[in-house]
Amino acid sequence: MKNLRELWGKRLAHYMNELQKYMKFIFTGHLAVVLLFAIGAAGYAYSEWLKDVPAGFPSAILTAVVIGAALTFSAPVTLLQPPDSVFFLPLETKLDRYMNRALRYTFFSQLPLPLILFIVAMPLLSATGLGESNMYLLLTGIILLLVKWLYVHTEFYFRYANEGNGVLFDRIVRFVLAASLLYVVIEGHVFFIPVIGLVMAIYDVIFKMKSAKVPFPYRHFISLEQNRMMRFYRFANYFTDVPHLMGSVSRRSYLNFVLRPAIFGKTKPQQFLLRRTLLRTDDTFWLWVRLTLLSIVGIILIPFPIVITIFVGALSFATAIQLLHSLKADDDFRMDMLFPEVDQTRFQAIRKTVSSAQWVQTAAVLITAFFIYGFSLTPFILSIVVIVISQLTIRRTNLQTEYD
Repeated sequence: MKNLRELWGKRLAHYMNELQKYMKFIFTGHLAVVLLFAIGAAGYAYSEWLKDVPAGFPSAILTAVVIGAALTFSAPVTLLQPPDSVFFLPLETKLDRYMNRALRYTFFSQLPLPLILFIVAMPLLSATGLGESNMYLLLTGIILLLVKWLYVHTEFYFRYANEGNGVLFDRIVRFVLAASLLYVVIEGHVFFIPVIGLVMAIYDVIFKMKSAKVPFPYRHFISLEQNRMMRFYRFANYFTDVPHLMGSVSRRSYLNFVLRPAIFGKTKPQQFLLRRTLLRTDDTFWLWVRLTLLSIVGIILIPFPIVITIFVGALSFATAIQLLHSLKADDDFRMDMLFPEVDQTRFQAIRKTVSSAQWVQTAAVLITAFFIYGFSLTPFILSIVVIVISQLTIRRTNLQTEYD
């Protein structure tokens, strides 16, 4: 039916426009400079390490596991919307024309990641005496294409047949098969390739046949699509305001030891609420976690102390400024509005809350640096840079005017 083909084309065009609208705020000149430094430093460290690869390094296993995981995660991009669960019902017998285009787009949009990982892994394989012939590289590339194409369809049919239940089991099975296939290809055991490939094909056919006997699970695929777009909007919200972003909160009972119980007359209400806001608001909490982990990874991978100092300093500034803006966001309703304090102390509580979070980040940087550099001057310099830049950012950011 021609209308379904046209509908997919219109939705894909709208989706690409939506991505471009926010991408121009994400990939700015500043981020390009940061990525350039990060990729250059990581590439240099990788090339230096390859000059003296440890004997017996399991390069084949590592490559198979990493690329196998990239191949396994093949969630379909359907661009379905809530009204489709009603309006697509008369067209369900012809829905393949829409879904075939959706799976084709999914394949091409997810293909670059495993190919990039394979290109990065080629020098490591060559350094350990594997994959030195062009025929070997061509065979591996073809297998990556075939497995990715098959897995996109397999995950779609599995979700279709089971209404989204048991996806973790499906991914574990497909990961084991993909990692095993890549391992035998890298090691040159070509006789096992048809056997594993046949198992993959049978696994795909089983769920394709099952999906033909059940109605299309609109609710699951619409929910999957909404969650995927919401993840993109949350990421874009770190760089610009996303008006239709829906936030989420989590209990995180494992962090209860950080949250002291309220004591009447002693607990400061603003600080009590802000600390819980920081730890239980998903966007804010995971923002702090990601930037802290980036600092740790930078210390481990970057070989130049001066570059590490600049890197962790920039991340500490980014963490502090974004936490400040996140916590001072003017919500329609806050719990402190029920029983407002006489003195406007919210901005002081924001600064103290962010300062506490940055002291934890400083401790993480210090401990990581001790493991990498030992008991020397470098760990102390890095920790001083993090806390000084954080405190300067907290103190220089004007918050009081918003609560006067």
